[in-house]
Amino acid sequence: MNAKKSFIVALILLCFNVFSVCAQEWSSPEIEQMYQQGVASLSRGNATEAVAIFQKVLPLEPGNLLVKKSLAQAYQVSGNYQNALLVLEPMFASGTADAECYRIAAQCYEGIKEDKKAQKIIAEGIDKNPKSGLLYYQQGLLFKTQRNFEAALKSWLDGIAADPDFHLNYHEAAIAYVQTDRVIWAIIYGEIFVNKEPNTQRGNDTKLLLLDAYQKLFFTPSKNVTGETLMRAEAANFEEAVKKTYLGLFFVISDGITTENLIMLRSRFMVSWLNTYARRYPFTLYAFHHEMMTDGYFDLYNQWLFGKAENPQQYGTWSASFGDDMATFEKWRIKHPLRMQASDNYNTDRSFKGLFSEKLNKSKR
Repeated sequence: MNAKKSFIVALILLCFNVFSVCAQEWSSPEIEQMYQQGVASLSRGNATEAVAIFQKVLPLEPGNLLVKKSLAQAYQVSGNYQNALLVLEPMFASGTADAECYRIAAQCYEGIKEDKKAQKIIAEGIDKNPKSGLLYYQQGLLFKTQRNFEAALKSWLDGIAADPDFHLNYHEAAIAYVQTDRVIWAIIYGEIFVNKEPNTQRGNDTKLLLLDAYQKLFFTPSKNVTGETLMRAEAANFEEAVKKTYLGLFFVISDGITTENLIMLRSRFMVSWLNTYARRYPFTLYAFHHEMMTDGYFDLYNQWLFGKAENPQQYGTWSASFGDDMATFEKWRIKHPLRMQASDNYNTDRSFKGLFSEKLNKSKR
């Protein structure tokens, strides 16, 4: 794993640590303050400084799991994988390791080119933490590095099923699905991820992915079921119901994928979905859409979702005219976060044979 990716992972893990800090009892405020200095150093990318600080804190808090994890994490980010594992191994032996510990260990084994050990420690972590979306995410990344795309996608989908409100599995699943014929899932998972992580480069990149996925849905021939065949048949499952509803609205999008066309398309989709499939397939994302339509925010939401990705200059002009409306919508969005549920897991198909292109498969090591 390169330094950039390691740093991004460290920042992700720090988000988890923040919640742990809130409940952590410290021997003194001074020790806690010293620990926070280490966290700040790590968040700035200065892993060496963070290691030095955590090394000073640990003797003062010898039983503090959070300090041990943070020290191991700092070692991992700095590339000192063996020292990170030395910190973690006693926690595995004593049974005090949590999901983050298993993930850091897997990253370390990957760093020293011990892929089998990385997969083994992640599998052990999942066995002990079966609801950890974080570990399924890391497992998928390991498979992706090995170019085993089928296994990677399975891990991310299992992570979504186990921990439906953990966002990173949606991101990777969307990236995987947009390379296939089953772009409906790229559209769904990509949008969920953007709502979970709206203000990052990954979020912006995923908005571009959504435009690409809609382009592929309507303007790329499928090697499996043609649109005409699908429209004649009764939808057998949630995925087919979504695809059938979208393709039935092709006339709305026939002159191209633009923000304005997508607003019309998705509004008509929701009306059709509510009349046809909403009771059969209740789905949190579409309930979220319906709530926005009821409150008068759906058009603004779609501008927010697609406008800048499609045409930054045009979006800038639009937002200058509707800045107050967007500010009001942003307040609404913060008060109405999208929270996915276990009941949303309609994607249970794990038959991935032939899903990815021969070009990708032939590139496997």
